[in-house]
Amino acid sequence: MRNIQRLLFILLILVATSCAVRIESLQGQVDKRLEHLEKERARLKYLTDPVDRTKSDIVISEILLSLASDAVRSSEPEVLQKRLGEYVDTIEDAHQALLKAGRDAHKKPKGFKDLEIVLRRQIRTLSDIGNGLTFDQRDPVDKAKQQASDIRDDLLKALFGEQNAPNHKT
Repeated sequence: MRNIQRLLFILLILVATSCAVRIESLQGQVDKRLEHLEKERARLKYLTDPVDRTKSDIVISEILLSLASDAVRSSEPEVLQKRLGEYVDTIEDAHQALLKAGRDAHKKPKGFKDLEIVLRRQIRTLSDIGNGLTFDQRDPVDKAKQQASDIRDDLLKALFGEQNAPNHKT
């Protein structure tokens, strides 16, 4: 009987510590993403090349979408809305950096293609995020998705010309 009690006590301790380890490891993952986000934002302040700015904005947008997805899983609509707002600002910044440079996307597609490819994937990610929400909660996701789609359309027109831009569905 004493051995059974001892075994149950050891099992109880193992279960309790394993839960604590999982929570701590998940917290570390979130902190690393937030740390990476802040480093990339700080780096962005010093970048002047439009392609480098775009690539940095792409990294930031990926992190923000990841954090937005976590906000859906943890049922935090305020955090979701904040992250999506930051996401839209980031992709608009990337788009504007390319436009202000005055580069011909057809002759020098670097940056334009990078952003278009990422936006294509991110639009699908936004659809997945929206599917995890109720109809009433989807508005910020739908707005972010529409903005990403509009920017992608502009990029496709710049890359292929108005008449040659491929038709796509988002």
